[in-house]
Amino acid sequence: MGTPSPFSSPLRGEGGVRGKDITMSLLDIKGQQTAVEMIEKFITNGNINSSFLFYGGRGIGKHTTALNMTKALNCTGSNAEPWLSDDTCESCKKIEKGIHPDVVELVIPIPDDSSQMNTIVQTIEWLNSSLFEGRQKVLIIDDASELNIHAQNAMLKTLEEPPPWATILFITSSHSRLLPTVQSRLIRIGFNRLSAGTIKQILKPMTKLTEEELDHISLLSDGGIRYLALEDVENDVKNIIGGLAVLKDPASVVKLAEKFKTQAMKEHFDRVVDIILSFMIDAVIISDNPGLIRNNGFQGEIQLFAKEFDKHAIINAALSLEEARAAYELNVNPQMIMEHVLFTLTGDTNGI
Repeated sequence: MGTPSPFSSPLRGEGGVRGKDITMSLLDIKGQQTAVEMIEKFITNGNINSSFLFYGGRGIGKHTTALNMTKALNCTGSNAEPWLSDDTCESCKKIEKGIHPDVVELVIPIPDDSSQMNTIVQTIEWLNSSLFEGRQKVLIIDDASELNIHAQNAMLKTLEEPPPWATILFITSSHSRLLPTVQSRLIRIGFNRLSAGTIKQILKPMTKLTEEELDHISLLSDGGIRYLALEDVENDVKNIIGGLAVLKDPASVVKLAEKFKTQAMKEHFDRVVDIILSFMIDAVIISDNPGLIRNNGFQGEIQLFAKEFDKHAIINAALSLEEARAAYELNVNPQMIMEHVLFTLTGDTNGI
């Protein structure tokens, strides 16, 4: 059986996020010392034929840690410490590119129940087949809590007794949604929220942002490196992002703010604020390091937005939007909130 590319995808980073051409090992993970120490102990003691659960909030380093643990397990370089990767050997390079035949990441959700089951069956077959070239097969299941009950049950035996050459990493920000029978078979490693100082430390060497800009971005990130997640309001959010990209005058501000009149937007306002803040943060950093942006599906819109407004204006609008959460809690109309934020961005004080 060859590498199951139809259901695999490149490993993705978050939290200890890296720019392009910057190498890392577990030693470089920021803000997650306890988790890294636990992983170090497991690898050093040879207890890697196991199933793990990486859990904690979004954007705090779970994916980056999984990637660097995977590299350590398969590194063929000359690092003295077995729990560190050297990032220069062929194995590390393949894992970074998502083309190592002994490493697969499943990104959940997969469209429907039958697709999930077919994928899990293929994955178990792949896990039980012999190694292709590495030292350890590693299966990373992203958004693991999105696995349906049937898919979770199908994995129970494999989670309890993985093949001797296999390591399984469950990653989730909602571990309570996993079946108790699944959780009982996983070694739990918790990840904590990142401090503003840690986020600043992650971003500083990868951007040319001023200290003040870094301070603002770190505070706005709310404990993690934000990234886009659409779900229930996907089409509405796409329209809003499109509107931000062409925002220029009072008429466009009013038109965009009107999109917040719908019931769905009112119900998901807090989540939508997160998404817009993520978009704004991307616009601030895209010129310094495009590899850091989280909303890759909206690169064109981010570039247009960043071209139209300077960093100072974007940061001020982002701060205003963060403050708007409190107004929303007091039942202020979301449309009025967004008009205020967008007029702040465009500098049209007459519109406020």
